[in-house]
Amino acid sequence: MSGETVVAASNDFTITVKVLPQVKQAVRAALLARGTKLRMVMIRMFVSAVMLAIKDHAAAVSCLIIDEEYSGYEAVIKALLLDRIRALGVEFPKENIAISRVGKQSPAHRAAIMVTRREVKADMQPTVEELLKFC
Repeated sequence: MSGETVVAASNDFTITVKVLPQVKQAVRAALLARGTKLRMVMIRMFVSAVMLAIKDHAAAVSCLIIDEEYSGYEAVIKALLLDRIRALGVEFPKENIAISRVGKQSPAHRAAIMVTRREVKADMQPTVEELLKFC
């Protein structure tokens, strides 16, 4: 929770989302106040950041490959993503969401690294309200 989090999506587009520590802290407090379990706080924030990255392109996305960030929570992540994508009015088969290692040569990985190294600015830096929208 102490540092920045960068999430990137890449398909025929590349979008990077950088979540600042103070935003993560405020979202954490809001989710805990709602009764969200502590471990689920980070999972929900991760899913929300992914959704912010793809929301404007959700209808064009044919599959999602999510990097293995939270071992043991793959089914929860898939379910949350599927729920949020469908809430946007997009029909998306659950089979089209996969959790696996995203290699260093992945365009999304390269984009996230460039933002982390401050070589480029993130496309989006969400507010607390924006991040909570998909939590």
